[in-house]
Amino acid sequence: MTTMTPTLTRPITDEEVLALEQSYWDAIKERDARNAGRLTAEQCTVAGASGASVVDPRGMAKLIESATYRINDFRIEPQSVQVNHISDDVVAISYGVHEDLDVDGRPVKLDAFDSSVWKQTDNGWVCVLHTESIEGDAYGRDRMQGRSTS
Repeated sequence: MTTMTPTLTRPITDEEVLALEQSYWDAIKERDARNAGRLTAEQCTVAGASGASVVDPRGMAKLIESATYRINDFRIEPQSVQVNHISDDVVAISYGVHEDLDVDGRPVKLDAFDSSVWKQTDNGWVCVLHTESIEGDAYGRDRMQGRSTS
């Protein structure tokens, strides 16, 4: 009679979660569609100022290849990083990020707060959710017409 013993895996560390997130950003910056796809779950929800959608690895690769923007540089603010170990195979990370971009051929600098949820699969860790909120007043008062920013 054969008994099955569960395979014990070492929990992911906060540093490893941050490294996963950094790898995802690097893949997008370098337009590495293959690596971005490898890090994307079969059903990955992406939500931000443009709306919410679900992408798979192939869809993420297509988004990278056809992007009308280019990330020139980014910086995850280390003091802002928050990691939540939801279970042994699911972890969430949230952080502030500064981005230097070219959007439609024009330079844009922005600060945002991002969150990702990562899940361990047989093929490694993949992103199942990513959100981005551009920094600003939570109620949009800084975007109201006629409102002075000074």
